Amino acid sequence: MTTAYCCVLSMLVLGHPLDTEISGKLIAMMRSGELPFNTMPGKAGAPSQVMDPLRPLAGSFASPDALAAASSMAGAVRDPGIVIEPAWKVSLLFGMSCAIYYQLPAAYYLGARFSDDYEEGILQSVNSGGQNQARSILTGALIGAQVGLAGIPKRFFDGLENSEELVALALELGEQAERGG
Repeated sequence: MTTAYCCVLSMLVLGHPLDTEISGKLIAMMRSGELPFNTMPGKAGAPSQVMDPLRPLAGSFASPDALAAASSMAGAVRDPGIVIEPAWKVSLLFGMSCAIYYQLPAAYYLGARFSDDYEEGILQSVNSGGQNQARSILTGALIGAQVGLAGIPKRFFDGLENSEELVALALELGEQAERGG
């Protein structure tokens, strides 16, 4: 699940939106062998190497289903029949524990809902209680990748230890993403 999250995050850094299509793009990458996830035997379009539960492929992950969560939550944000108000209550729906399987649905939901408003997304996450620090880190990375440094209020960097170095690293990552590597 954490590897799938990192795959979603990398797609956002590369400029893809956190929408209902992102998981399909990741699953296509998995099927082509670009991502290290296995599929179970018998699935159409699956790579020739499939997971043997007794002998998984070295360096690969057994749960491609984790790639689908981001699109599901983006779909929930856009579905008029699903209303979570205020948005911080998403943690009550998915759970307030620190386990990643509780954290990710809420982070994906908040990341999709506040894709253009870093501050509001972080405030909703912080106010959600439970393991709000972990959820806010996940949410902040998702929204930050969508809005870029220009979309994060400067006061969030003011007083941050090593802020100049961290901003320089973020800018370097953005430049590498633009260059495609």
